[in-house]
Amino acid sequence: MTKRGWMVVAAIVLAIIVLSSLGAIIGLGAGAVLAYFGWRQAALNNQTIMKVLWWVILLIGVCLAVGSLPGIIGVGALYLLVKLYEKWKEMKEYDFEV
Repeated sequence: MTKRGWMVVAAIVLAIIVLSSLGAIIGLGAGAVLAYFGWRQAALNNQTIMKVLWWVILLIGVCLAVGSLPGIIGVGALYLLVKLYEKWKEMKEYDFEV
């Protein structure tokens, strides 16, 4: 099999991995955003009750992110898919006529 053939097979496998873990990727992102937002707001507030509320939101975000940890595999597959696409674009077809 040629190099391009192996690249097509790898792209198909990586695309299947990304699509199958799409829910976990979305959950991981939502948890990270919620945790960051809770951390940021807890640092900015001076009232104790609001700090406690923002820390609870931060913990909910962390739990959501930890529950979606398989999304890291999907993110890694997406990264490899992008790198594979860049490699595909830089490869050139050379025709040598004798």
